[in-house]
Amino acid sequence: MQRNIPIHSLLVSCLLLSAAVTLAAPEKILPKTLVLKPAEYYRQQADLWRNEVASNRSRAEAWLNLYTASVYAQKPEQELKQIVSDMQAAIPNSYEWMVAKGWNEGFGTGARSFLEKAYASAPSRVEAHVLLQLNSEAELNQTNRQLYSKLLSDNSQISSSLLNYSYNVLMSVEPSAVLITEGESTTVPLYVLQDVLQVRKDVSVLDLDLLTNPEYLQKKLQSVGLSPVGPLSGDQLRSALCALLPASNQGRKFYYALTLSKENLTSMKESLYVVGLASLHSVTNVDNVAQIRRNLEKEFLLDYLRVDFNGESPDATGKVLSANYLVPMILLYDAYIKEGKREKALELRQLMERIAKDSGKESAMARFLGDEQGELVPYVPSAFDAKSTEGKFRYFTSTLYAQESEVTNEQYNRFLKYLKTNGLNELYDKYNFDFSQLTEPALSMMRNYAADRVPTKKERYFTNYPAVMISYESALAYCDWLTEQYNHTTERKFKKVKFRLPTVAEWQLAAASIKDPVSWNWDENTVEVKVNPPGVTDFTKHAVPTKVSLKDPEIMFPWFRWWAYRNTALNMKGCWLGNFKVPETNTCPGAIKANSPPFAADGFSSMAAVESYFPNDIGLYDVVGNVAEMTAEKGKACGGSWNKAPEESTMRSIGTYDRPDATVGFRVFMEVVER
Repeated sequence: MQRNIPIHSLLVSCLLLSAAVTLAAPEKILPKTLVLKPAEYYRQQADLWRNEVASNRSRAEAWLNLYTASVYAQKPEQELKQIVSDMQAAIPNSYEWMVAKGWNEGFGTGARSFLEKAYASAPSRVEAHVLLQLNSEAELNQTNRQLYSKLLSDNSQISSSLLNYSYNVLMSVEPSAVLITEGESTTVPLYVLQDVLQVRKDVSVLDLDLLTNPEYLQKKLQSVGLSPVGPLSGDQLRSALCALLPASNQGRKFYYALTLSKENLTSMKESLYVVGLASLHSVTNVDNVAQIRRNLEKEFLLDYLRVDFNGESPDATGKVLSANYLVPMILLYDAYIKEGKREKALELRQLMERIAKDSGKESAMARFLGDEQGELVPYVPSAFDAKSTEGKFRYFTSTLYAQESEVTNEQYNRFLKYLKTNGLNELYDKYNFDFSQLTEPALSMMRNYAADRVPTKKERYFTNYPAVMISYESALAYCDWLTEQYNHTTERKFKKVKFRLPTVAEWQLAAASIKDPVSWNWDENTVEVKVNPPGVTDFTKHAVPTKVSLKDPEIMFPWFRWWAYRNTALNMKGCWLGNFKVPETNTCPGAIKANSPPFAADGFSSMAAVESYFPNDIGLYDVVGNVAEMTAEKGKACGGSWNKAPEESTMRSIGTYDRPDATVGFRVFMEVVER
């Protein structure tokens, strides 16, 4: 099981593209089924075409280009209406005005009337075809949709790379599944594939732009055998639809195209699994790597990514969207490495590097592959004890070791001191502890907590406490710095390593002390536990070794190998086994003797020093409670915290964060790249 990593940081949509565009003359605005340009390009083109119509108000072509550029630049609705009104005055009853008028009307009878008039007046022109196809779908007129899909195909209005990409989107989903999309560059080619080439007609494609029409929504859902939802309205309509449709139709599989805006999926991101060029919704764990493997190895058409058969420009829509392949490919590449399939990994790596180059993602890909020296933090020789560092890591798999504790204030301050000492002041400010959200008295307390101090026998300060109030990017930078320092040290055990944040699956299995797991899917692993005789809860030499599956929902805490304690955070004396948010009643003899205050029944009222509790079976401390630990998937942290109840701080617990927080820290994993 691997969820979406580090998952939307590598996704590409046309709204996220940025580039500096300087143009001397306006250019014809092509449909997004052919090219995708940065939003700034369309804004500049709109200005240039506005100058054109100002100098010649009877030039119909300039007006249509102005309107198209303004739509793609996401100009306000009122401004678009004004352009259409100005067109009616300047070029009444022209083909260009009828296309713009129909486009501005949206979906429905009124829009179709103008678009059909435009098509009838100039059947050989192509500007209305996309709109007519979508309007036919809006009226559930399959015959007309097929007609305009064929016209789009016959007139080469879908880029070759986009057709290949869209084919692979359809092949990402299971038979008779539901695929949710939005936008002409994603939906239109899917209809063309289904209508003209008869590809995956079993898949029900639901476009969010069309579903915002209440009448179409209910009729479309009925036509594809889905239960109705709603009525829905408001700014959150799209995100509500994404979440409610699978909840109301639990017998169907729902997939979400990777091109969907992330705002539409915020409420359900923890239940989405990337399986190809779409994410599968599931409330239970999914072995998505197995599905990615099947799709990439057997189902997808990938030759077009290796060879540019048609000589398309870098802005061709399919080429722009190709960066979305990097998400599933990263997960499969990681699996190949773990399985020792070096040849397959190398072949996939070469394809990933080509895609990254073509889509402008070389820097991010190089950082993931461990090839970029000092991308986050420049390397400067400094005193670094490789052996001491190695001693803090515990064996997990043959190529992966986990740090025994969460990264401490002392360790993180050593990184910050490196930045300050070497004059990397901008990076120091960027990766420093972030207290910007705090007010007094919390601000003073946390400054004191994180301060760089030298511990003494008399005063340890908070140097051995987990580093918190740092960003995800800061944790990555720390790992990058640690990697470069280690790999440049002469006296080291391994030739090359990469320090990094773990995936969710890696973190959970390490927390459960599953050395060399047989699968990265939690449920597919078994482990031997010690089951006490009936009626006996104390540790006993008479306990019976028994094999159990991690699938058992009662396995919650890392001490589950003593089976009687698999789902409790208290030991037999009533003492808490981790740093959690617990009831104020103190039942632990040691805490009572020490006169521990009621709000610290587990010994601590907030963060605890690392290694304050017993480690798990592979030597990792505090995998549950204390602070939640970041994973490679930005915004996801595992294990609960001091501010979460025990039942929310289990090995299965996956929390979210969106900024530096006093409950979130991180644990570093060390991947051996070369021995």
